Amino acid sequence: MPGKHSVPIGTTSMVFWYTTLAEGIPLAAEMGYDVIEIWAEHLWKTQEPVSRIAAALARAGMGCTIHCPIMDVNMTSPNRGIREESVRQVRQSVEMAHDLGARMLVLHPGRLFSLKDSLEEYWQFQMAAFERLVPYAQRHNVPVAVENMEVNARVEVVKGAPEIRRITGHFAPGQLGVMLDTAHLGSTQRILDFIRDVDGIAHVHLSDALVTPAGEMRIHLPLGEGQLDFRAVFDALLPNYQGILSMEAFIPPGNPDKIRAQREWLETVL
Repeated sequence: MPGKHSVPIGTTSMVFWYTTLAEGIPLAAEMGYDVIEIWAEHLWKTQEPVSRIAAALARAGMGCTIHCPIMDVNMTSPNRGIREESVRQVRQSVEMAHDLGARMLVLHPGRLFSLKDSLEEYWQFQMAAFERLVPYAQRHNVPVAVENMEVNARVEVVKGAPEIRRITGHFAPGQLGVMLDTAHLGSTQRILDFIRDVDGIAHVHLSDALVTPAGEMRIHLPLGEGQLDFRAVFDALLPNYQGILSMEAFIPPGNPDKIRAQREWLETVL
């Protein structure tokens, strides 16, 4: 029975980490996904020509989004060389998104190196990076959105609506969207508050989360294996949402049935 919400469904390419993207794309399409979110590091790992990826997407009838590089980079690092390299790599992912006609490029904000870092300096580095990246994306006609980070991670700063608005409010409307990550918020109520308090949600990462009896928060669980009420989330989000719902649960490579099951589970709550 069709759900009441119709929205494109994507999956992260990381579930195909040990295959080439040209192999993973048709698998994702066969499993019923409309879009694949290509991690920049995945393409750099396989070293496939962009033309090969574009051809695979066209054959499969799929769209793509791009996830900026996040491995061993930090655009708010107190180490100037790391900051510069981090921005350089994100600019490369802008070019990748342009070349593939991606519908969205997801941007991670920087984080603290140490809890002793100056927050004032952190925000100076943060805004300086976005001031370089957002115009660069605009020149390449690539839509970009900034992601909320894990509420339980002490070195993360951009966790909720106030920090997200501090970044997006620096730019003209439409220049920098918001990327909602459900698991990073960790509870249904925090997600609902975020949806209420933030304008311009342009992209969504879906995965589950739970808090153990000992108070430990576990994130990026497969949908349905945590405590998040996705029906409530979708009822709040989807009436005014025009983007993609992109599955980002951690599923070890080599589990095609589980990847397919996530798509099927999502249909039951949409």
